[in-house]
Amino acid sequence: MSAGGRSADGREVQIPLQQVAPSLTTPLSVVLPPHRPANPWPPGDPTPSPGVPAGFLPVLGGFRDHFVDPPESKYCCEACRLVLCQPRQTECGHRFCQSCINEILSRPSVVCPADMEPLFKDKIFKDVCCHREIMALKVYCRSKANGCQETMSLQQIPEHLNVCAFYEVPCPLGKCKERMMRKDIPDHLSWKCKHRESSCDFCKTKMPLTELQKHKETVCPAFPVSCPNLCSFSSLPRSELSNHQHDCPKAQVCCQFHRYGCTFKGLNQDLRTHESTSAAEHLRMMANRNSSLENKVEDLKGELLERYKVLPALSSRLSDLEKQNDELREKNRQMEQKLATMQKVMSSHSEKLLETELELRSLRGLRDDVETLRGTLDAVRTRLTSLEGGGRGGAGATTHTLASLETQLNRHDDMLSVHEIRLADMDLRFQVLETASYNGTLIWKIRDYQRRKQEAVAAKTLSLYSQPFYTGYFGYRMCARVYLNGDGMGKGTHLSLFFVVMRGEYDALLPWPFKQKVTLMLMDQGPTRKHLGDAFKPDPNSSSFRRPVAEMNIASGCPLFVSQSVLETGSYIRDDTIFIKNQKILAGFPRRESRDEAAELDEMFVLRRCAALRPRFSRLTHSLPTLTLFTKDPCPLCDEAKEELEPLKHRFVLQQVDISLPENSIWRDRYRWDIPVFHLNGQFVMKHRVNVILLDKLLRDAETSP
Repeated sequence: MSAGGRSADGREVQIPLQQVAPSLTTPLSVVLPPHRPANPWPPGDPTPSPGVPAGFLPVLGGFRDHFVDPPESKYCCEACRLVLCQPRQTECGHRFCQSCINEILSRPSVVCPADMEPLFKDKIFKDVCCHREIMALKVYCRSKANGCQETMSLQQIPEHLNVCAFYEVPCPLGKCKERMMRKDIPDHLSWKCKHRESSCDFCKTKMPLTELQKHKETVCPAFPVSCPNLCSFSSLPRSELSNHQHDCPKAQVCCQFHRYGCTFKGLNQDLRTHESTSAAEHLRMMANRNSSLENKVEDLKGELLERYKVLPALSSRLSDLEKQNDELREKNRQMEQKLATMQKVMSSHSEKLLETELELRSLRGLRDDVETLRGTLDAVRTRLTSLEGGGRGGAGATTHTLASLETQLNRHDDMLSVHEIRLADMDLRFQVLETASYNGTLIWKIRDYQRRKQEAVAAKTLSLYSQPFYTGYFGYRMCARVYLNGDGMGKGTHLSLFFVVMRGEYDALLPWPFKQKVTLMLMDQGPTRKHLGDAFKPDPNSSSFRRPVAEMNIASGCPLFVSQSVLETGSYIRDDTIFIKNQKILAGFPRRESRDEAAELDEMFVLRRCAALRPRFSRLTHSLPTLTLFTKDPCPLCDEAKEELEPLKHRFVLQQVDISLPENSIWRDRYRWDIPVFHLNGQFVMKHRVNVILLDKLLRDAETSP
């Protein structure tokens, strides 16, 4: 919207509402000139409702317009008692302006001022019907004090103010700060405004009136000025002054032969007389200067010839210096190579020295062990001597006793072997109870995402398998498989996620093929929790969901599960870790809210049995126990396990067994799907991940055992 006026030259000037209506955006504290009534309107709401012009709504309280008919009480705010502006209705039925209800809600005790009932922000709503009725009320023009007698609806005020002749507007020229009614704009632009456009009387250039005098005094090229030498030309245009200086008869000038030695300086009109009378003197000065220049040229020629004679010797010297420089560079390069070699040798020697110190420390411990064993051996010898002395008197009885003791010892050894086997089996069950999920839901935490992603890109580790999980204690056995760099159609662009059915102990009792709905989900670690997921029903004709014949079936899932750009730009990766959720919605199987009593008893029995048999993991000597790690290359889980073992590495000797080697085929058949697997002194301890608390306890038992 805009309003019109005319400038001094008759051109029409368009004035937009936002420019011409500052009275709608002027605070109440502004004091206007006494001959113009003050506008009672505060600045407009900085964020008005859609369709409401800026500057139309008051910031605080309701409308202060002069209404033709007094508004009904239902249209008045219960707080400011003015006509409602953007009305809001409370749960108790009272209406308030938006600014008023916001002020009430900011108080410590939020109650309705009409009936003192408590107010709740979520129970306050916009009263659209009341707002529509208020905007239809008739009001006088806001410029009534200036003479406008128009009446209109409150909604039509902005439209009317854009054309109201009595409405106060600023001067359309930006630098002028004066204000006038819209009908007075032509007169103001014609002869009142100090910034109106005017023309220079001399050069006809157009500019604001305030700059005209400065223009004449400083830069106007046609403005008449007098000669600074006070010659006969009393007035001439400023643009011709520089040319006049060359011809002014009273200008002070120097002789053009002053660089040859002429010292004449006088008026311009005397210069011609000097040049005609002093021509011979000028020629003599030029001849002397020419003679001196010829002498200098001869001297320079002689100096140049002398330098030409020295030039060959300097050239040969320069060649020698360049050769010496090349030789020095080569020697410097060789010295740098020798220095680098020496640094490598020193580094290797330092490592060997450190290894030697560590070996010496272990040897000192072994020396103490040898001394202890030597004392034990002496005691055994003494005991053996005493037994031999006593045995001479009763050889028959002693032989019988020794035979019975050997029989008991063999029987105890056999029982010990059986218990150790049972202990290893119970430890396996203990690991399963500790890590497995039996409710059909897997939460898979994948750490070191960037490193694993690079290994997938380099084709070192294309995919990762999760730990097994189950639909129940006697249900299906499953796992998840992920390709961080994608597989198939998604290779290089997406993360591929698959579901795998594994062979379980109770498959003979379960219905086949697998028919439960599968949900795959990438967890959002941000506050919005916008998880990405996909779900599918298994195809009963696919071999992926039939009863497994091998260790696991062919994986089935989503090769285009999520693009790499979405994964790495969102909040799905935090602390270089992602979480994947795999859930089975069981159809026809009741959910088990808690473990069976028998399962809990089995777990309790395993824990007690482990605590009772842990001392047998320690060795009989005081040497460091041996921790055996069954692994293969590559194995990211094994690398994580080694990092977790770092704080305890000084308390055991780590021995690694690569199950992928031919000579370790027996271990490959046993632990192919379970690595990393750990044995302590030949006894199974744990698998899949490191249980630091259990390992610390077993190491302490081994260190304190006799």
